[in-house]
Amino acid sequence: MMGVSRDGQALRLDSSLGMRCRSGLATTNGIALEFAATHPPHVLVFGQGSAKADVQKAGFLFGGQRVSQQKVSYLKKASSPEVLLQKLEDRGLVVSKCTKRIALDYLRGVGAYRLKGYWHHLVDASSQRFPSGSSFGQIIDRCEFDRELRAATAAAIDRLEVAIRTAIADALSLKHSPHWFLLPGIFKPTRDWGMGHLIRKIEEEVRRAEGKRFVEHYLAKYDEPYLPPSWAVAECVSFGLWSRTYSILRDVNDKKAISRRFAIDEPDVFKSWIHSLTVVRNLAAHHGQILRVKLGVAPANYKKAGIKFRDQKSFFATATVIQYLLRQTRLPNTWVEDLEAIFSKYPSVSSSELGFPATWRSEPGWS
Repeated sequence: MMGVSRDGQALRLDSSLGMRCRSGLATTNGIALEFAATHPPHVLVFGQGSAKADVQKAGFLFGGQRVSQQKVSYLKKASSPEVLLQKLEDRGLVVSKCTKRIALDYLRGVGAYRLKGYWHHLVDASSQRFPSGSSFGQIIDRCEFDRELRAATAAAIDRLEVAIRTAIADALSLKHSPHWFLLPGIFKPTRDWGMGHLIRKIEEEVRRAEGKRFVEHYLAKYDEPYLPPSWAVAECVSFGLWSRTYSILRDVNDKKAISRRFAIDEPDVFKSWIHSLTVVRNLAAHHGQILRVKLGVAPANYKKAGIKFRDQKSFFATATVIQYLLRQTRLPNTWVEDLEAIFSKYPSVSSSELGFPATWRSEPGWS
């Protein structure tokens, strides 16, 4: 055990939280301690009452104030896949003879630390043992479920990324100029993102793309403006740039001209949705875990379409956004079919772990 204090109030916490930390909420003298069952382990969230304050992996935060934690040297040693597998068996995980070779392949090819994200919620907090009947095959299923879900999500957002950047480029080019991004009057910059950020990023990405034929053609033929038109720039810059640029458009009519292409009349909702897509796209592209993870973004409700999320940070919320927007493009996609195929292929993994209700196919935004 270790002690930390705030305003003279001593709190005792288990210093070996790590894998023993299970989801839950405790309160001491009005200070809420949320033990988040996340991976990697040892993540605690502290806040006043029931409100979250911040997330820390080193040290603690009480109401936004850092409370020092004595650090120690990391003395753990690496273990071979064989040793790691034996440790899992010693803790009650069933590994049959026919599964052992496959289990070792996964420990070598995926890694125990990554696989831990698919078993840590099963382990008993006090005994560190797996529930009776838990098998390595179940862990493999969870890992593959998550991998296939990431691939399907990336493919769906890929379709939307192209459609959204095309809608932005077309709407602003038709109203203002093919080089609208060079017109300071159409933007209302914020401290975090302004025209300087936008132009600098476009310059960097166009410079990287100078070997592409369409960039070479423009630079060889034209000397003004010094950057290609927005439909060419769209092929160079990231989805995140388009999301942030939409957010600083000054004229609400410019924003609506773009959002209405996707049957959304509220620019703030559309801004929230495309920001959510950029975050989840990056999560999927960088092999982040989706299963049983609370996403770091919360797409806004769109009450006009009857869309009101039970949990805005669930994957189901973002999946609904994807489905709604895909339908408005009227372009071919297999999003719903992909989800159904994944859920059917891995019956041991419940879609409720992603926030999907049993009636998800008939929920607003899907039908």
